[in-house]
Amino acid sequence: MDAAELRSRRLFAQGLRGTIPGGADATGPTPPATPAEVVARALAVQAQEYLPAQWGLAQRLPAPTRPVAPAVAAGIDDGTILRTHVLRPTWHFVVPADARWLLELSAPRVRQQMAGTIRKAGWDGDAGRRAVDVVARELAEGHRTRDELGAALVDAGLPREGLMFVLLVAELELVAISGASVGKQRSYAAFDERVPAAPPRPREEALAELVERALLTRGPATTRDLATWSGFTLRDVRAALVEASDRTAGRIAQLDDDEPELWHDAAVASAWSARDDERAARDDDPARVDLLQGYDEYVMGYAMPRAYLQPPGIATPIIPEFPLHAMLIGGTMVGRWAPVVQGARATIRVVPWREFSSAERRSLEERLVEVAEFLDLPSEVVVEPVAPV
Repeated sequence: MDAAELRSRRLFAQGLRGTIPGGADATGPTPPATPAEVVARALAVQAQEYLPAQWGLAQRLPAPTRPVAPAVAAGIDDGTILRTHVLRPTWHFVVPADARWLLELSAPRVRQQMAGTIRKAGWDGDAGRRAVDVVARELAEGHRTRDELGAALVDAGLPREGLMFVLLVAELELVAISGASVGKQRSYAAFDERVPAAPPRPREEALAELVERALLTRGPATTRDLATWSGFTLRDVRAALVEASDRTAGRIAQLDDDEPELWHDAAVASAWSARDDERAARDDDPARVDLLQGYDEYVMGYAMPRAYLQPPGIATPIIPEFPLHAMLIGGTMVGRWAPVVQGARATIRVVPWREFSSAERRSLEERLVEVAEFLDLPSEVVVEPVAPV
């Protein structure tokens, strides 16, 4: 499979090219219609950068009904979407129905990865247990900001330093999860308040669902891609793919391709193949601009070096990075961009790596209008001089 086809298939599966089959799974009757349904379809969406991550959800919904930033944030505040450390030691959006089993599955791996850091910060052993108990008591009384939880530790005779690691452990132990915002501050809530009770799942079953749901929006993907994205070992991933293929009657399948470990969801692949000529031309327009957050699943859903992102003539691996994000044309990076909000105004900064054609400029202008509408603030666009990489 050449790089152009791989990009086309992934952009389609990712929901960045319009309507695709399904709701929470590939056989569902309707495509996602809300940010929470986007998260449910993707299973887990990397979300370090709060506002850009919300744009990543909104842009996967039809433009006429796309929510603005305050509406997406309201869904996070009310718990329709949750934000926590899961899969890897980084923030992800998840929905309540998936939060418990995903954390039960991945928390031991994350805890193992972070053990040295937690120990160095002084929050292993008895100190860590006492600190998590303090957090649990506070959250039993209501949502609390970081400042409030830090003050509670001090009142209990514990240090405030390293609070982030206490809160990480509280998340991994299913004590804390994201709460409602307090002004501009995010808060934590008691895990059981926001996540429904559910019986534990056998590890093999959970891993099979993990890779099945990952491929729904990230296929085609290699076993290495899935291992990097999920935080699990190649052995775990390979076994889970076999189980997922069995339980879906072959819908999760290995591609007949030169790449020996490239997998996909056959239902999504079938929908991609069934596009009419007009849809295919629109989806695969080589002048189409995408403004993605730097940690978008189109980027972070795959292992390095991510050659599919590479623009022609650039050999050094490109890594989208905060505070600048990924500006793409035809699915490859051609620059960076950033939405900068200060008070009641926004500046959308554009940093191109090359000159754009007239068709590319028109597409960029369309995307900039979409971002400005999402931000729901008076916005100014600043295009910097071309800065080749």
